[in-house]
Amino acid sequence: MTGGSVPSRKKLRLSVFPWLISFVLAAVSMAAPMLLEGMVGVLVSAAAATAVILIYGRKFLTSVFKLFRSASMNTLIGISIIASFVLSIWNIQQGHLHEIYFESAAFIAAFVLLGQYFEALIHQRMNDQMSKLAELLPSKARKLVNNDEVLADLDDLKVGDRVRVLVGERVPANIKLSQDATFDMSILTGEANPLTLQQGDDVPQGALNVGQPLTATVVKLAGDSLYSQLVSHVQKTLSERTKIEAKVDRIATYFVPTVVLIAAGVGLYWWTAAPEPSLYFATAISVLVIACPCALGMATPTALFVGALRAGRNGILIKSLDVVDRVADLTMVAFDKTGTLTEGKPSVQRVKAINNIPGKDILRLALSVEQESEHPYATAIRNHANSEKVTSLPYKNIKVAPGRGISGTVTQDNKDLDVVVGNLVWLYENNFDSTQVPADLLWEAEGTTETSIWVGVDKQILGVIFLADEVREGAADTLAALAEDGYDVGLITGDTEIVAKGLAKKLKLKFVHADVLPDEKATLVKRLHEPKKKGLDFVYNKVAFVGDGVNDAPALAQAHLGVAMGSGAAISQTAADVVLLTNDIRQVGTAFKILKQTKSLITQNLVLSSVYNILAIPLAAGVLYSWTSFRLNPMIAAVAMAGSSLTVLLNSLRALRA
Repeated sequence: MTGGSVPSRKKLRLSVFPWLISFVLAAVSMAAPMLLEGMVGVLVSAAAATAVILIYGRKFLTSVFKLFRSASMNTLIGISIIASFVLSIWNIQQGHLHEIYFESAAFIAAFVLLGQYFEALIHQRMNDQMSKLAELLPSKARKLVNNDEVLADLDDLKVGDRVRVLVGERVPANIKLSQDATFDMSILTGEANPLTLQQGDDVPQGALNVGQPLTATVVKLAGDSLYSQLVSHVQKTLSERTKIEAKVDRIATYFVPTVVLIAAGVGLYWWTAAPEPSLYFATAISVLVIACPCALGMATPTALFVGALRAGRNGILIKSLDVVDRVADLTMVAFDKTGTLTEGKPSVQRVKAINNIPGKDILRLALSVEQESEHPYATAIRNHANSEKVTSLPYKNIKVAPGRGISGTVTQDNKDLDVVVGNLVWLYENNFDSTQVPADLLWEAEGTTETSIWVGVDKQILGVIFLADEVREGAADTLAALAEDGYDVGLITGDTEIVAKGLAKKLKLKFVHADVLPDEKATLVKRLHEPKKKGLDFVYNKVAFVGDGVNDAPALAQAHLGVAMGSGAAISQTAADVVLLTNDIRQVGTAFKILKQTKSLITQNLVLSSVYNILAIPLAAGVLYSWTSFRLNPMIAAVAMAGSSLTVLLNSLRALRA
């Protein structure tokens, strides 16, 4: 009863009819011997039970042939049904017309169908939740064509199109604002308070405009937006089989033949202890039915469905539900700095020159080589230059050294200048003389928590640009909560040790790795996974990495669990296991919480289903019969089996309300 796609509402309505009809026929099978005398009642009972089995229970019978190849819970049901018929026919031949079990076979099939109906019901409920998310997306966009408003399908939008969003409408695609605006982001973040964004900020698809009418530019197509990906990924996970489910299936493969052997042993015992066919057949059948791992089969997929839906409602995209299995192993959480723990929008604080060179001249040279760079520091330099009314010079031969800096040729007064911009080590590697930097300026740069960007021309160091980036709102609380949960929380950054340690002190981080080049981040994450000696034992760390940039992609892929921020580069989101729909750092904690609670829910469901089997099988085997004459009738065993499945389903539904 596990796996498969989510049932449609029509299929769900139809799926209740087999159970209703089979239940009525089973009731007829049970009542016939009591209401009709002799063989007439027996034959009516047999006919009604046979109708149930042949019409609705054929899959149970065919699964019997898979006992030692790919046994499933249906195999146990099939053997139980066959055994019930064999016992009934035996008793009829012996003249024991009051000891027939046709109705047990019918009720066994009926209650299994009931369990399948409840499973379909919970799948449909989850699918309805997902549909509500999808329905929140607009079907049309107000596209501006030559300043005229045209209603266009979302598929017709292109990057660069201008769109208009009225108050009360949702953003049709990821947009960049041309004015300040206020949005309700609750479907993306779960946060009820409206959020005011500024001109130039990106707004994700699905945000609700609650401020004023606005125009904006499309920066990402509707189908490529994180919200659309969220809906499609969660819908995919509703039919996805995971490693956890595969593990349960493997258990069931061995469990079913084992139960068959136990049932055979129980029957053999009662055949020698009390040679009554009604006793040893009935106890063997009860063991088969009561041990049916229906609840075990439902335990994992229902919990995973709930986890996927809860994550989706909180604006968290879980790309593979296998991460639920991994989250329990995590011991460390490492964060990137810029754009992850900080806003990713650094600003220039000041420009310090050497030898009285005008600060605007230094800014102009830096601006020229950074003109086409997408790095946050380059954006900060361009923004500051714009506010200072500094314009770029002609440039060419731009070369980027990730994690170090940028260089290029700038033309000024018909003269080509070799400009190098980056950290001081980068300038030294380009043969700039370290003695050019005055000691007081060097101390200032090395002693501040601000980022220092040095500017050099033709082997002469001209000065330094200081930048600062604000820590994201909620970062301190999120990291503190992770530390309280037992994780070692730290920082991996390309920034200097002074900057990194300053941030680490502010956020109370346990470990810091600074001056890490982009291609070294993945190596460092891999090294953190290596076993470390602690006393006489080894400690095996499992690391989660949270990042956003292109240079974070290898580390996200290397980590035991990779989490990408919503504003992150596409490659980082591709490499990550979990993608946050927004840039709210608090969602990292929410994601971990949902993943751990889903893992806990799986454990609860497995315990519920296992305890049921552990307690019920001895009762079905007649352990109390010798003292109390109590034993489980096969029909009662079927009711108990359906009850255990219902318990697992209700437990999963309870978690959906969390």
